[in-house]
Amino acid sequence: MLLRNALIRPRNETETLLSLTSTDGWTDALTSSGVTLTRDKAMGLSAFYGAVRILSNSMGKLPIHVFKETDKGKERDKKHVINRLLNIRPNPHMAAFTLRKAAMIQSLLYGCAYIALFFDNAGYPKEMYLLPSENTMVIREASDGTRFFDVSIKGNLWQFSEDSIIELPWLTYDGRTGVGLLKSASETLSTDYASQQYAGKFYRNGARMSGLIETAATVNWTNKEKVRQQFEEKYGGLDNAFRVGVLDLGMKYTPMGLAQKDAQYIESRGFTVEEIARFTGVPLHKLQTGKQSYNSNEQQGLEYVVDTLLPIVTLWEQEYAYKSFLDRELDLGYYLKFNLAAEMRGDNKARAEFHEIMFRNGFKSINEIRELEEDNAIAGGDEHFVTKNYWTLKQAIKGEGGDKNA
Repeated sequence: MLLRNALIRPRNETETLLSLTSTDGWTDALTSSGVTLTRDKAMGLSAFYGAVRILSNSMGKLPIHVFKETDKGKERDKKHVINRLLNIRPNPHMAAFTLRKAAMIQSLLYGCAYIALFFDNAGYPKEMYLLPSENTMVIREASDGTRFFDVSIKGNLWQFSEDSIIELPWLTYDGRTGVGLLKSASETLSTDYASQQYAGKFYRNGARMSGLIETAATVNWTNKEKVRQQFEEKYGGLDNAFRVGVLDLGMKYTPMGLAQKDAQYIESRGFTVEEIARFTGVPLHKLQTGKQSYNSNEQQGLEYVVDTLLPIVTLWEQEYAYKSFLDRELDLGYYLKFNLAAEMRGDNKARAEFHEIMFRNGFKSINEIRELEEDNAIAGGDEHFVTKNYWTLKQAIKGEGGDKNA
């Protein structure tokens, strides 16, 4: 980490090779639905907003701990300087939960989240700041492959070395460039947005398609417009639904029924929830849809942890550790570990069953389980047991004829 003491310097905005002052349109894409997709339009869709909220809250609430490999196995280092940054306060302006939640949102939307590390004179991280993903650009690579980042912040351009940036991609095809849902799911999201706009206009115009007003005499365009406006003001909109209309001068109103294709177009929004679930890995029951049973939801919740969260967590653990620890600490076996048990904290039954399985098969001791539940250790709680009458491992090794009091 040779560049840790030469990380950033502000530069005048005019020096940049690409315009970073206006990022409108960077993530916009004209889709086949005719909708230009933006962040705000995508987040206005309830299913997409729900998926982003669920994933970002999951990553924000997971505790992350420092461990070190030793001759006796692993041990947790509760006094390491980065514990405070990771779990309490990464900088004076933001809680650890807020930073990780926002990082997950940026990763989802734009394809990659960027967290800037600031170090003390000894090379340890002292602050972490989330950078605006939409304003972050890789500007060049050095001959040794090191990348440098330009970031536009409040009109100033800052340059960061790769060693000082934690990169958290959502999806990447080449291992270097992130692809977000605003791009990969643009067709699904823009179609859902178009459907939402169509449905809004449909209901705003009286919950039915337009009708025809017939007259016995010829009416010029000016009078036609007046008749139409007066009729809409009197009988249009939800507030005037089912009112009795009165027409004169031989006028006749003929309503046009809702075409099947229009009904299907509005109903198609329900299918978009399934598409968003596939794109994000969030189970349908978490998006308040589907008809799963409790047991099915419980199984899907476990699959959500294993199939959706675990790959994200693994990447974050590796990237955080490589950029946060000194080289000598990595050589000594330091690493980071998210506590995924926190995701099951609200499900007492599932959590109890998990602890029971881990205990009776000797994977965890009583004190290790108590630590996961944030309880204090107890005397004798470090022994590991197996299910043969709950002997200790030492007793089980001696066999049935051994000394059970050993």
